[in-house]
Amino acid sequence: MSTGPIDPTTPVETPEALTAADVMMPASRTCSPFSTVTEAVMFFKDQDTDVIPVVDEGKPIGVVVDRDVALAVGDADAGALPERPVTEIMVTDFPTVSIDAPVDQVLQAMSAAGSRLALVVDGEELLSGLIFWAELARRLCLDETSLPGTIAPAPADGASQP
Repeated sequence: MSTGPIDPTTPVETPEALTAADVMMPASRTCSPFSTVTEAVMFFKDQDTDVIPVVDEGKPIGVVVDRDVALAVGDADAGALPERPVTEIMVTDFPTVSIDAPVDQVLQAMSAAGSRLALVVDGEELLSGLIFWAELARRLCLDETSLPGTIAPAPADGASQP
């Protein structure tokens, strides 16, 4: 039984037609290289997130992941952790993709890096947004529990993969 005619002017969204801009979440909060771990933790709480990009003059240089903060608490210097700069615990190995990159290129970049996060940059390499694997997988009806291809093992130093 039909519910009515299909409007031929309504565009059909297909994965092939999507770009990074279509699937990213705007970066609402960032840290600077001079932000402290305490500031990052406050951002986690305020934004209800577990990843905060670190930018220098608008360009991404790393991400602070809540798991890395938790792991740093176990360090011998944990007493000084709240006032340490985020650059001491941030992850610097993460994929970046152009805002106009097709979604298949985003998937390839995330898979190659073994990352559940990609940072989206504009033509001037300024941070525009973030793409999280779980959200992308839901939108494209993919398996949320794994990345396409092989996932790289966790780094030996215990730092988490974004």
